[in-house]
Amino acid sequence: MNTFPRPAFRQRRPLLVIIAPHPDDDILGCGLLIDAARRAGWRLLVVALTDGQASHPNSARWPAAALGRLRRGEMRRGLARLGAGRVPLRFMGWRDGALAVDGSALRLRQLLHAVGATNVVAASPVDHHPDHRAAWQLARIATSARWCRLHAYEVWARSETPQRPHFAAGKAAKRWAMAAHRSQVTGYIADDPEGFVFAAPILRRLIESGETLRLGRTKVVRSRNTDPRSRSSRAACREPHPDRRAPALRRSP
Repeated sequence: MNTFPRPAFRQRRPLLVIIAPHPDDDILGCGLLIDAARRAGWRLLVVALTDGQASHPNSARWPAAALGRLRRGEMRRGLARLGAGRVPLRFMGWRDGALAVDGSALRLRQLLHAVGATNVVAASPVDHHPDHRAAWQLARIATSARWCRLHAYEVWARSETPQRPHFAAGKAAKRWAMAAHRSQVTGYIADDPEGFVFAAPILRRLIESGETLRLGRTKVVRSRNTDPRSRSSRAACREPHPDRRAPALRRSP
């Protein structure tokens, strides 16, 4: 059963920002989390760092710009199927496969500051995909100086090891949401046989298993005022703790 802390009475609703390296990572890595947070009354924002336009590089019918538009639409449709159709989406538009070069931590920090993010969830650095690792580094830098907790979710790391089946209520909705990403789960783009499509066993494993969320932890950062009694000397930010799982997404036995 998924649980999620509800905001206290008269407390401003906290904002959870999901950072997805590509369209579909939000569903694969955080679909149950998004559903739980939405039901608990949290505000949500999903940020797509790339449009996923490099998944079928040899397609003549779907060149990069057209494929990027297609995948943006798939992302919107997937969130709607998850019941999160009203969750705002931001597309950064950085190149798929070149996130380590194109990505700007400054722009990401400006966005998080503008929306008042309180919790940020980004792809885990243990995922082997280079864009996922780059997304983590961008998020880590962007949140380093803010009162904002940074957490990590896993996608490819979960696909590589056997997982216990997860019987959460949102699993069917997650499967339905992933079906919206037809360019990634079917042969919809037929003129690039070398293009990326999820292998059925891997996709099943990612949907059937529980999500893994590594919670961030607090460290105190001293300001120039060294007086510990001063408020200005008690600034804090959050760092990921590799050994803590989210109580919000307990894996069912």
